Amino acid sequence: MSATQTKRSRWKLVTGAGVAVAAATGVALSGVASASATAGSASPAVQAAKARTAARTTAATSALPGVTSVLVGQGRMGHVSWKVVLEYYRHLPRGYHVPSMPPGIPTPKYTGLLCERMYLDGVRIDHQGGPWSDCNGVTGATRPIGTEEGLYGLTAKGTSGYRLFVGETSAPVGYAVLTYTDGHSYRANSAHLRGTGFNSYAIPISKGRYIRSVDTYTADGHRLSHETDWH
Repeated sequence: MSATQTKRSRWKLVTGAGVAVAAATGVALSGVASASATAGSASPAVQAAKARTAARTTAATSALPGVTSVLVGQGRMGHVSWKVVLEYYRHLPRGYHVPSMPPGIPTPKYTGLLCERMYLDGVRIDHQGGPWSDCNGVTGATRPIGTEEGLYGLTAKGTSGYRLFVGETSAPVGYAVLTYTDGHSYRANSAHLRGTGFNSYAIPISKGRYIRSVDTYTADGHRLSHETDWH
């Protein structure tokens, strides 16, 4: 694994390759995963309305057969642009090799591949790891994948500098709220990859900013998780 990513799953803890992105003063954003940076929390009604709006996100079909993708989010952190796309291959692509398992553990029978494509200023995070870095095998388009979260940056395993906090989720996660140590917060709705059971959200973290907590919610505002062990 590379030296630019810290990842965590609800089922496992993994440290590997990834990307960190942050902005010193404000974060401009656009795309299907709408978000907000505020000093306080919005009302449950407003939160639910925003989540329902994001749920109407549609997937963009790739020029490659059997590949679909959805824009998770994009914007700018100061002079640094960022973008995250969730990409699904219905069949294992040529050139991808299923990772070897430890002795005694059978090799998974993956049927497809789910990839996080993350960019900072047009440079794909973990590009040095090859075309399938930040990709995971999946067995079917609708099978739940649990929740996997990661800090991605170009340096220091995503612990400093410009960073992205990215989560791959399944229902019922509707949105996530990241609270910075300065008291401000940023909300990102889950983008749904149409025709699959896969969702994702992305939150930019400006240079010099750090994480106090990360919470996930249903579309109606019911909190599902509260994490305080991110940096």
